[in-house]
Amino acid sequence: MEKLSVFLQCIVFALLVSNIVLAVNITISNSGENDDDDNSLYVFADEVEILKVRIEDAEDISELTLVAVSKDEDIFRIANDSMRFSVTANETIEIGIMGVFVGIEDIELKLERGDDVIMNVNHVIKVKRQPSILVVIYTWSITAWLLISYITMGCKMDWRIIREKLRRPYGVLIGAFCQFIIMPALSFGLAKLLNLDDAAAIGLVTIGSCPGGWLSNVFSLLLDVDFVLSLTMTFISTVLALGFMPLNLYLYASQFTGDNEDLQTPFFDIMIQLVTLVIPVFIGMVILYKFPKLADICLKCLKPFAVILLVIGFGLGTPAQLYVYFSDWEIYVAGVSLPFIGGCIGFGIAKIARIELKSSVTISLETGVQNSLLAIAMVGISYPQPESDLINRVPLLVVVFTSLEGTILTIAKVVVQKYFWKSGGELEEVEIRNKDEHPEMIEIDGKKCITSVSVGIQVGGEENSDNDDVSIDNPGFTED
Repeated sequence: MEKLSVFLQCIVFALLVSNIVLAVNITISNSGENDDDDNSLYVFADEVEILKVRIEDAEDISELTLVAVSKDEDIFRIANDSMRFSVTANETIEIGIMGVFVGIEDIELKLERGDDVIMNVNHVIKVKRQPSILVVIYTWSITAWLLISYITMGCKMDWRIIREKLRRPYGVLIGAFCQFIIMPALSFGLAKLLNLDDAAAIGLVTIGSCPGGWLSNVFSLLLDVDFVLSLTMTFISTVLALGFMPLNLYLYASQFTGDNEDLQTPFFDIMIQLVTLVIPVFIGMVILYKFPKLADICLKCLKPFAVILLVIGFGLGTPAQLYVYFSDWEIYVAGVSLPFIGGCIGFGIAKIARIELKSSVTISLETGVQNSLLAIAMVGISYPQPESDLINRVPLLVVVFTSLEGTILTIAKVVVQKYFWKSGGELEEVEIRNKDEHPEMIEIDGKKCITSVSVGIQVGGEENSDNDDVSIDNPGFTED
């Protein structure tokens, strides 16, 4: 009988406890910024916002304790003297949330009675960077840089040169395959292999889904490879990105959105931005054909504009985006690996297809050097804070490491040519891969030139006069 009595008492106690648990309701409200669709608490780094918690509908609140725990104190911490709060009737508990570093993490709220946890609730805390004028200037400089690069690319494009390349489109087709099939899959695989957080994984897939850009053209020129093929591939990939980029983001980025609706890919916004960025290319082409003198002025202004924007980009970008350099090692590995592995794969596929060396290097550059500026601008416009900052960690690091890797290759090329593979001086001619493909090639003062490439190259040694600066404008040739 005693055992039965004890058993019944345990059942009664359990029922009482279960009634208390079922009756308790935790109401959470924010003192900080939020909208109707997002109940998260937003807090700036180094500032405190109040999370208000109220225990309601509890039949018995005696001996109840609310415990608040930050799941990552590197992102935010509890600003109160204690993480334990006694629950009293008709009283709202105010929990101070101190932002530490940009990020998204949960605060765990546990309702305890003695040693028993009777309710457990998580609430999302989003820490944003402090607003800064440097960030605004940097963002606008990136946008201006992007627009200028697309307009000048259009000023360099001659449909005759594109047509010649498309007659034998092996290099262009291989480049498109690498950019829109290999690179997105590679970025997805790296994100999974490195176990990146959702935002960083989306950033990696975004940069992997981008077309080629201005930087690949620059390195193609510096490395003395097939500059015409580089321009053609960049133009074609920019047009193809209108369809392939949203498709790849749907296939791969959607795998990392999780429960955060702010990480959902804004396909419509991205499509609008892509269309908007293709327009400057055609504006540049119209300027080239209708106003060739204006096109010449644009090309002459390219270097000063590029230098100014580079100074602004790196001079202001580093302090404005300083948070990026505190990223986890996995994100650094992703930023280094994507352009390097992508370039190696592009080169390998080109050689398997028996593409000659210079064109293979060009395909390698177009594959590995994605349009990071496009990714950074697109993410900054399409995603809210702090999601955009978290996504942009990878594209920003890719810009840095792509520039470093390209610079190292350029220096290595110069050193090898000067000390180990001497060719009798500086570059003595403006060279196109196959003269037979370009009947418009002409010869001036013993130097071979083609009339449909818009680029000025200094040829000859130091003893040459200013007239040795061969300016090749499109569609006709002029000599300064």
